Amino acid sequence: MDSAPTVSAASDERQKRRWIPVVDARFQWKYTLLITSLGVGIAAIMGGLLYSKYVEATRLLELSERYRGEVARSDQIFLFYLIVLVVLMAFALTIGGIIVTHRISGPLYIVARHLDAIATGHSPDLRPLRKRDELHEFFAAFEATVNALKLRDAERAREMREALDNGDAQALRALIARYHDELVQRASR
Repeated sequence: MDSAPTVSAASDERQKRRWIPVVDARFQWKYTLLITSLGVGIAAIMGGLLYSKYVEATRLLELSERYRGEVARSDQIFLFYLIVLVVLMAFALTIGGIIVTHRISGPLYIVARHLDAIATGHSPDLRPLRKRDELHEFFAAFEATVNALKLRDAERAREMREALDNGDAQALRALIARYHDELVQRASR
């Protein structure tokens, strides 16, 4: 028999930091690409207009053959810088989009895991959200609900234990009937 201590996969996973903080890939990539596409599209349109006006302005100058080559080279350099700027902007928007959507999808992922635990009859161990996460008010309302469920369960367990300790079968039956009626009423809503 192996007596080596076992480390759970979850705690091992928590120790590893993700290089790309993707929790909900569909949500995060969808909105990141939307933001990036809008930013790059607007920058490309504005850059294209700026470049065309720049080229038009240089054509208006009546330059000798000697300077036209330099101006054409300057136009190419301007276009190159414009393209590099759009690519860097796309990269920055993608990184920023992933980070911002992670701050939204992370808390939702945690809540979904806790809801799964509640659905299977377990009481989740809540931890606070990270400081930079979004949805703190939503999580606080969720946490209050979970704590209310825990208090209700603890109160019911105390009432049943008290009835059992007193040997009061009639009180125990009344409690069970009351809990049954509450469950039926909640299920019918």
